[in-house]
Amino acid sequence: MVIMDIEIGIIGGMGPKATNQFLDRVVELTDAKKDQDHVRYILYSDPEIPNRIDAYFHGKESPVSAINKGIDFLEKNGIRTIAIPCNTAHIWFDKFHKNVEVLNMIDLTVKVALESGYRKPGILATTATIKSGLYIDSLAAAGLHPVVPEKEDKVMAAVQAVKLGNTEEGKSILAPVIRDLEANGCDSIIIACTEIPVILKQEYTCLPIIDSDQILAEKIIIAAGKKIKKHHK
Repeated sequence: MVIMDIEIGIIGGMGPKATNQFLDRVVELTDAKKDQDHVRYILYSDPEIPNRIDAYFHGKESPVSAINKGIDFLEKNGIRTIAIPCNTAHIWFDKFHKNVEVLNMIDLTVKVALESGYRKPGILATTATIKSGLYIDSLAAAGLHPVVPEKEDKVMAAVQAVKLGNTEEGKSILAPVIRDLEANGCDSIIIACTEIPVILKQEYTCLPIIDSDQILAEKIIIAAGKKIKKHHK
C-alpha cells in the first residue's frame, strides 16, 4: 500500500553529515518563493549501511543488501526516482534494484565534466572511488587527464574528520591537497565524495569546482518538477 503520493526518494546516512549537506543543497538550489515550491521527498536514512571502504578493500560486508532494502522501502511507498548521495556506494551500482529510476551520480557528474571544457581535473574522492576507476576510467576514455592527488591519504583523513564532525580539522587537512592541485596544472576540481563539499567551497580555491553533490541535487529538483535557481545553473 502506497502511503503518500511523493515520487522522490533519497537514501542517506553515508554519512549523516554529508546527507544533511545534500538536503540543504536541494533546498538552496530550488527556485522557491514559498514552502510549497520546494521538493517533496521521502528520506530513508540508514547510517548502519556497511562501510564502503571496508567492503571494497577488505572484503567485509557489502552495502548492497542494506541499500536495496532502502530502495525497496521507497518503491513500496510510491517513489519513482531515487538519489543515493554517496559516490563510493556507486561501485556496486549494477547490483542495486532498479524497478524504479535510480540516479547514477557518477554518470551525471562525468557528463557535466565532459561538457565543461576542462581537460585536466583534479579528483577528490575516497581511495575506493579512485581505485575502482568510477571517474578515472570514464574521463580518461573521453580524452581527459584526471589527476589523483599525491596526498590521497590526506583526502581520506579529511573525509574522516567530516564524518566525526570535525569540519575545521577537515578544512586544514584538505588545504595543502588543494594547493598541490593548483600548483600541478589542474584546470578544475571534481568533488567526487559527498563529505568534501562540507569543507570545500568555491571561494577556497581558484580552480572551478564540478561538484557531484550539487549535480545530483539539481537532478532531483528537476525530477520533482521544480526549478533550479538561475544563478546556480
